[in-house]
Amino acid sequence: MARRNQESESVRRRRRKTGTGGGIQFYVPPVGEVPTSLEGQPKVPDLLHVTAMPWGDLSGSIELTRYAFEGGDCAGVFDALVEALPLAETGFSAGSFANQLYLDELVQRCLPIRGLSDTTLAPSTRLLRHVLATPPRDPLHCESRQAVLRELRAGPELVTQLRAYYTAIRQLRRALETEAIEEPNLVRRKIAVLIALQAAVNAAADGFEGASSNLSRLRTLGESVRGKSGWERMTQMVDLEGNLAAVDVRLQLGSDGTVRGFGIVAVRDRGGADLLPRPFTRLMQRLGSWLQGHRYGESEVVVRLLDEVFSPFAEDIVALIATTGAIELYLASLGFAELAEARGLSVCLPTLLSPSDEVAERKIEGLFNPLLFLQDGAVRTCDVPVPGKEALTVITGPNSGGKTRFLQALAITQLLGQVGILVPASEARLIRAPSMFLSLVEGVDASQIEGRLGSELLRIRKLFEEIEPGSLAILDELCSGTNPNEGEEIFSTVLSLLPKLRPQLFVSTHFLGLAARLEAERPVPTLAFLQVDLDANEKPTYRFVPGVATTSLAHKVAERLGVTRTDLEKLVAKKLGAG
Repeated sequence: MARRNQESESVRRRRRKTGTGGGIQFYVPPVGEVPTSLEGQPKVPDLLHVTAMPWGDLSGSIELTRYAFEGGDCAGVFDALVEALPLAETGFSAGSFANQLYLDELVQRCLPIRGLSDTTLAPSTRLLRHVLATPPRDPLHCESRQAVLRELRAGPELVTQLRAYYTAIRQLRRALETEAIEEPNLVRRKIAVLIALQAAVNAAADGFEGASSNLSRLRTLGESVRGKSGWERMTQMVDLEGNLAAVDVRLQLGSDGTVRGFGIVAVRDRGGADLLPRPFTRLMQRLGSWLQGHRYGESEVVVRLLDEVFSPFAEDIVALIATTGAIELYLASLGFAELAEARGLSVCLPTLLSPSDEVAERKIEGLFNPLLFLQDGAVRTCDVPVPGKEALTVITGPNSGGKTRFLQALAITQLLGQVGILVPASEARLIRAPSMFLSLVEGVDASQIEGRLGSELLRIRKLFEEIEPGSLAILDELCSGTNPNEGEEIFSTVLSLLPKLRPQLFVSTHFLGLAARLEAERPVPTLAFLQVDLDANEKPTYRFVPGVATTSLAHKVAERLGVTRTDLEKLVAKKLGAG
């Protein structure tokens, strides 16, 4: 953005101080870093955790806010503050599941933030992705997030208030990030920032009455800002935009006529009179000052006045802006619910059972895969009849029967449930997992000299390296593409060793004969079996029922793709005839 030729004196002083050519150095911890607490920092209300996670050194953000108010070019720099949202410790590793769940697409297409009048600033999808990939290890944090969403779902007025507050913060950011360092544009811009600040604080302080969840912390923040000694003066300054008050100021002038000192003497109600004298009077005053050797303009006086009024609230602005990341999580979850309900699908807040509960049993009804929102067509739901917290569930069925999408839906439900937000199911009872490992079928890496077998063996080794007792492990088509005899042997080895780690396992396979033998012999007591349900015409219903599939329906697929013996004979005859 091109710089204006004329800058306020305060901006020029700031440039000399930083020596960065207009930029300003400030520290905000990177995404994922949990910073240490520092004294004298803004008290940012934590909307995601039972006890507040400490922020890092926000003094640079405060300095940046002052710099922005003075007219510096700060477009987009508050993104770093929002994305520095501290999160509780997690046992999940994004590398074990994020890409195979298409987490970026899930955030951008399935978790929209709706109901906003201001769409000029895009939500931080980078932060939202990070939050989704970082389920808290402590279940109390998850419960606190569920409490917020439960209140929002039960009280539409709270949703309206949250959206109004979020919109006000976005407008405050936009006012600060709009560069205008020429006079008198700087005066109007500073007044616009104060107006936006007043709106944001009032939205927090006047909203969320009666909230018992972490939403109440927003009201506490707003009330604390309105209780500061400078709030009334700032409010009266905002009223100057409507010419409702007059301000008496004391100037100290140097021998060269420039302003050396400045202070507010009093703010008095004017009953609608002008802030400044009328144009003719101002002209005469400036002429008299010039004759006396005093060189200062009316804009400089107003700018200094605005700076003094703004100064006590720079820390509060940092606290206000810092809350937006958590709010985006809640609004995105509500947007997901609206998107699902528009398709006739139900979502819910799941019950999360402790792995230590001996009678813990998973139950999911009305499960669907939200990634199917990215495609045209109806989204089917299914129930998950899987008993036992340590069940090793083997899934069989024909190609294109929905196994991979089903496994994705299970992983997404577990992930969102442990993050503490709404999940794609009408009812869900999940067993909390310390971590999650997801491995869907992958293509052969060109650099993998062992080929398909080597890739499969490395996938299995990674599984045993990463999971810990109680983890959720989901594998699609284990040992597919390898020699059937060797593949069945490897499959049996995996199923015999995994029970020692007591994981929650879902694994699909095309080894129907092996699956049938395992079902009959039960070498592992915790084995369970699900198969793709077929209708009377042997077409998949995309539901899953107990049992082992007896056919892969290869003949049906061959018919659909035109690869039956009859089809191939016709192609051969056609070629010979053409010869």
